[in-house]
Amino acid sequence: MTNRIWITRTQPAADRSARDWADKGFAPVVAPLLQVLPLADKCPIHDDTPLIFTSAHGVRHCGRVGDNRQVYCVGNATADAARAFGFSNVVSANGDWKDLVKIVESTDQMVVHVSGADVRGAIVETLRQRGINAHRRIVYRTEPAKKWPIDVNQINAVALYSPMASETLMSLPACDVSHLTAYCLSANVAAPLRGMTVRIAASPNERALIACSRAAEA
Repeated sequence: MTNRIWITRTQPAADRSARDWADKGFAPVVAPLLQVLPLADKCPIHDDTPLIFTSAHGVRHCGRVGDNRQVYCVGNATADAARAFGFSNVVSANGDWKDLVKIVESTDQMVVHVSGADVRGAIVETLRQRGINAHRRIVYRTEPAKKWPIDVNQINAVALYSPMASETLMSLPACDVSHLTAYCLSANVAAPLRGMTVRIAASPNERALIACSRAAEA
């Protein structure tokens, strides 16, 4: 049977992911669990201020045109989004927020974390404790789904990309999900899940996530 997999991530990344899964023989169904809403009232950011990004949405809604300022990104996907947006001096921590802090703390400049209303970790707080002049600018908020965006009886797998998406999935009205296999980008993404088979990617990227699904089939 064709493996119908639910792509839960936000747009526009959801459509890119769907193409990647389709290329590997899956039948993807795009139905985001989260909606990103940009905030119209953005505080100005000086032209030479180094920026911290922990999501592609922060890049997309930062209100700045890409330039050669220093940009710090939590992982490669966010770094790729920053480069695509025109930022040329980009460093990736290729890890979590603690790895990012270790890179940023060597700077003697003021830094701004451009983020959503909800963040994981304590980047700005930790940097301030270490003597860095760090600030946070909120440029978008994420609204979780309140009802099922898909008939789960019509799919047999789900791809999950963030802890918030997993938490949202678990908060939806009670439904039997025991037939689902959840492919998760990391252990943090998998942590909230209950009542389904869970597989975790070896590294936090789409290629490893798809490989994880193939390993489960073998």
